[in-house]
Amino acid sequence: MYQNQFTENNIWQYCLDHTTDLPNNLNEIVRETQENIHGSQMISDKIVTSLLQFFIFSTQAKICVDVGTYTGHSAVAMAEIAPAAKVYTMDRFKQVGWEVAREYIKKYPNIEYVEGDAIDMLGDLPDNIDIAFIDADKRQTQLYFDILIDKMADTGIIIVDDVLWRGEVIDPQNHRAKVLDDFNKYINSRKDVSNLVLPIRHGVNIIRRK
Repeated sequence: MYQNQFTENNIWQYCLDHTTDLPNNLNEIVRETQENIHGSQMISDKIVTSLLQFFIFSTQAKICVDVGTYTGHSAVAMAEIAPAAKVYTMDRFKQVGWEVAREYIKKYPNIEYVEGDAIDMLGDLPDNIDIAFIDADKRQTQLYFDILIDKMADTGIIIVDDVLWRGEVIDPQNHRAKVLDDFNKYINSRKDVSNLVLPIRHGVNIIRRK
């Protein structure tokens, strides 16, 4: 999967070059993931991570949720930009990348790392969540959303990654593309939310309650 899925390489590189650098520890997670962990293309890149941090900073988030820990990059990004916030990150037990995630997450006392099926754990989270980032099992995206939306603060924002799935949502021929196309249509059909789909990297859907 290309890192600049919907943008010409030279323009994408220009955006990367002219976006504030991420902290060194986040770059270290990226390097370690790329060198040692299978599926390193799954890690959020500089643009998506910066977007996530902008929302956390601008909303002065106090409770953040990261669905899909992988190697801990998104959770650490949340904790870095909002050290006073509580960050919950979750992934399946010993999911690929878990050892790297634990190595970095242990440096942040405001991150709580829980292992198991997010469907079973999201309901136990506190209410008034300010920011939720969903980047996990694509087949369960709508289930994650349906649980989280009722737990969000009035100004809360849910960011869902990979919603354009290689551009295949236009004419979905595989299960993941179909699931994400169905999810985007589902969000667009709901009268109680407002959303914005952006063709950034693999596509993000930014959602809030009306």
